[in-house]
Amino acid sequence: MAGFYSGKEGELIIDGEKAARVRSWSFNMNQSVLETVSLEDTDRNIIHGIRSYTGSASIYYYQDVAGGGSGKLSTLINKIIKPSETAQGNDATAVEAQTVNFRLRIKDGSASGRFIEFQAIVTSVSMTSTVGEVTAADLSFECQGAPSAVSL
Repeated sequence: MAGFYSGKEGELIIDGEKAARVRSWSFNMNQSVLETVSLEDTDRNIIHGIRSYTGSASIYYYQDVAGGGSGKLSTLINKIIKPSETAQGNDATAVEAQTVNFRLRIKDGSASGRFIEFQAIVTSVSMTSTVGEVTAADLSFECQGAPSAVSL
């Protein structure tokens, strides 16, 4: 496809399945640097340091059929928001949220499109329900390690 890409070409794939209705997604990479200078140096010398990746997404919360849940968004939210489990006779214990596999993709006319794929820990979820608007869930995430696949 020749020309510019717009938001309508963007897709969010969660654990191998396309998230149903995505309003937007973003991805950020930060590269720190380390100085490699000694006392007699007069100019700053730097090398690559630690990289970090963060991002966010806004997904419409809807269901394909009555009582059917909201597909991958429901699965994602259930991986993140965990109720405590009460052992027999013991106090409630917290259950850890799970790491999620994300693929942020831009449809470009090819089979795989342009994408970046990574494991992430969701750091925040905010669901909003407003009269006259579609219910949406906004989430932020931080990547676990380097991306597993990149084709940009």
